[in-house]
Amino acid sequence: MAVTVSAKEGPTSGSLERPFSANGSVKMDLVAGDYRISGAPQDRVRIDWSVRDPESLAKVQARADVHDRQLSITTNGPSNNNLRFSIEVPTQSDLYVRLSAGDLTIEGVRGNKDVELRAGDLRIDVGRAEDYKKVDASLWAGDLKASAFQIFKEGLFRSFEWTGKGPYRLHAHLLAGDLYLYSKSESR
Repeated sequence: MAVTVSAKEGPTSGSLERPFSANGSVKMDLVAGDYRISGAPQDRVRIDWSVRDPESLAKVQARADVHDRQLSITTNGPSNNNLRFSIEVPTQSDLYVRLSAGDLTIEGVRGNKDVELRAGDLRIDVGRAEDYKKVDASLWAGDLKASAFQIFKEGLFRSFEWTGKGPYRLHAHLLAGDLYLYSKSESR
C-alpha cells in the first residue's frame, strides 16, 4: 500500500525565552490567534507558538523586549492558520494585553490586569476576589460570567463594576464574545 503526503513536511512550532524578574509590568500587543497566558514560578518569559501549516511558520514573528522591570511582547503572523501561542510570565506580574481577535485565557498570574479583546472568548482566572481593589468588565455582545464576583449577565451592552480592599485592579473589555472571570478552583 502506498502512502502519499500532499502537505509539505516541516516544523510547525517555534519558541523564544528571555530572563524577566517577578513584580514587573508586561505589555502585550498580539495578532489574532488563540492565546494562553500563564504564571510560572521562574524569573523568565517564554513564548511558544504553533501553526497548522509548516509553510506559515516562517511568517510568524514573536518579540520580547526587556527594559528594567518592563517587558514588551508583540506577535505577528498569518491569519486563519490556527495560530496558537502559549506565553509564560512570572506569577507576580502586571498585565496589559491587547488582542484583535481570538480566544484568550489568562491563568495563574497575580497582579493588575488590563485586558481588551475585539472578538472571541476571554477567560481570566482572577484568583481571589478579595485581592482586588477595583474591577470593571464590559462587553457589547455576549455573555458576561464573573462567577468570582457573583455576576452573571447575558445580551447586549453588559458591564459591571466591583470594589474591594485588595491591592489589584482588573479592567476587562470585549466587543463580541463571552467574558469569564473565575477562580481556577471553581468550575467555569
